[in-house]
Amino acid sequence: MSLSENHGTSPSNINTEEPKYEYHRLMRRNSEYAWWRPLALLGTAVGFYVVLTVILLVGLLIVLFSSLGSQLDDPNNQIMLAFEAMNMADPFVFLFTMLSLIALIPVAYLAYLFLGPRPVGLLFSVTGKMRWRWLGLCTGICLVLYALYFGISLGLEATGAVASAQIPPENIPANPLFFALLVLLLVPFQAAAEELVFRGLLMQTLGSWLKHPLFAILLPVPLFTAGHLYDIYGLLDVAFFAIVAGYLTWRTGGLEAAIAVHVINNVGLFLLGAAGSIDINSSESSLSSLLTSVAFTTLVAYVLLQVAKRYALQRTAGPEPRRQAPQLLQPWPIHYPAGTPTQAYWAPPATEQEAAYPDQYPQQLPSSAEGTTEDEINGPPPPAR
Repeated sequence: MSLSENHGTSPSNINTEEPKYEYHRLMRRNSEYAWWRPLALLGTAVGFYVVLTVILLVGLLIVLFSSLGSQLDDPNNQIMLAFEAMNMADPFVFLFTMLSLIALIPVAYLAYLFLGPRPVGLLFSVTGKMRWRWLGLCTGICLVLYALYFGISLGLEATGAVASAQIPPENIPANPLFFALLVLLLVPFQAAAEELVFRGLLMQTLGSWLKHPLFAILLPVPLFTAGHLYDIYGLLDVAFFAIVAGYLTWRTGGLEAAIAVHVINNVGLFLLGAAGSIDINSSESSLSSLLTSVAFTTLVAYVLLQVAKRYALQRTAGPEPRRQAPQLLQPWPIHYPAGTPTQAYWAPPATEQEAAYPDQYPQQLPSSAEGTTEDEINGPPPPAR
């Protein structure tokens, strides 16, 4: 029996391919990975978020006391009533809610910077950075599709084919233009923050322990859904959206597609709320709305995946680059004078004229070698081989 048969060392049995890491497995790419590092990362993120939330609350109280003063004790104070009812049509409530979610961006980034793999851009995609062109393309596609979707929905309500809900006056923003400006400035960051945490940190944390992508996609869904106060149909809609966002993240190797869908969906809904077309505070849905939303979300995901396939989007990362330790002891540089090829090793430097016409200027032996033949200096010729 041959050596290759004994030990399986034949070239056909050796796997020479480099390991490939999908998005949810990127923490395993780090040479310093240990099972406890994802737990420490999540704990660090929670600590950062608590600190930022306290700072935000203190800032909110300072603003309220400085602007309202004694009016805080008034039972008819509209701002306090809006906070008690969590009326998202009120700009103060909307601003505080968005900022409390936007705070997740520095929380996720700093936790990943301290305890995540390198580079920190692996939180965004397998390329180690945010793929801005791909994000822009996904945003443009979602903008067109959601514009058609919302336009058809409003058209059906206008024609009476679908019954329109009655919106209470207090749920319509008092200043629609100012509210729309807040939506455009804040909601994109709010949606991106939720993706960084639920499809970024949580997916990669779970993926570092469990290899199959379904675990990383499905396990964060209940936590994401619990943050939304809807009825059963609304919660199922949110859960399905979370599953699709996780699948897009896994299949495209980054958060860009999920961020684009989330941003356009939320911005569109809040702008419709600013215009008084939908109730921002509504927590009720229906089976027909759920089925329609599921079908449309599936269509959007299918279109984005086909575009990603057409552009052959990178969805895996190679092994971590090897780190070269710096060489502490460097050899002292020695500069040798450049010689002339036609000179003997013992000859003095040739002049320019001698170097140009070597046949006219035969090399002279040094004074110490007078009376000695060239063979005695250079040694006997090598024996014939």
